[in-house]
Amino acid sequence: MKLDVAMRTDRGVVREQNEDAVGGDPEAGLLILADGMGGANAGEVASSLAVEMLMSHLASVSAENARVLGRDDLLNAVQGVNQAIMELSQQIPEYQGMGTTLVVGLFDKQSLLHAHVGDSRLYRLRSGAFKQMTRDHTMIQEMVDLGDFASFEQALMAGVPTNILSRAVGSEDVLDIDLAESEIEIGDLYLFCSDGLTGMVTDDEIQSILENLNLDLMQQADELVDYACRMGGMDNISVILVRVMASDS
Repeated sequence: MKLDVAMRTDRGVVREQNEDAVGGDPEAGLLILADGMGGANAGEVASSLAVEMLMSHLASVSAENARVLGRDDLLNAVQGVNQAIMELSQQIPEYQGMGTTLVVGLFDKQSLLHAHVGDSRLYRLRSGAFKQMTRDHTMIQEMVDLGDFASFEQALMAGVPTNILSRAVGSEDVLDIDLAESEIEIGDLYLFCSDGLTGMVTDDEIQSILENLNLDLMQQADELVDYACRMGGMDNISVILVRVMASDS
């Protein structure tokens, strides 16, 4: 198998700066998306630091051990980023309280290992089925999970805000990280995205764009971002698309 990858990040229509960051090493199967938060440019610092540290750390661990990265490697790398952001936040007054969401994917020939913190998401489109692979770490999602509301829609009607995170990288000494692994198949299409996309575009609309065979992967990424902007572009918008292909295609 091989991966076809397209990345796009945009400040959107309303925000003055882009505090999202995307990156990775497609040849090594590593993709990273982060959505920063904090005053001044602290959000941009947190998200950029997360992407840069993960790329550097995971590459060095892989080279040193000459093997495929595993669950412990990924967890340790994210915890390291968490500590670095917390320390910087404590050292520099302007960065106090900064943090970032994070979705990290490690693809090998058979599987996808992914780590997740916050409300940035990972989706998979497979044989017409569009599935969210992550669960948001937000106050509204936790209230629904705990049974305070029967549904997400009911919580929205009650006025519960959607943008309050219950977890973020840089927010606590020992970070609770969601980690999962799943088999990949030729033809799978994966979407990493910040809430600047999902806050403006419904899952059905996203799926429709991803199923448009008249667009190549980069055009699909462009259309997702451009459509979110047309729908209001209230936040920074970032997407990474990864298509799993046969090695001889």
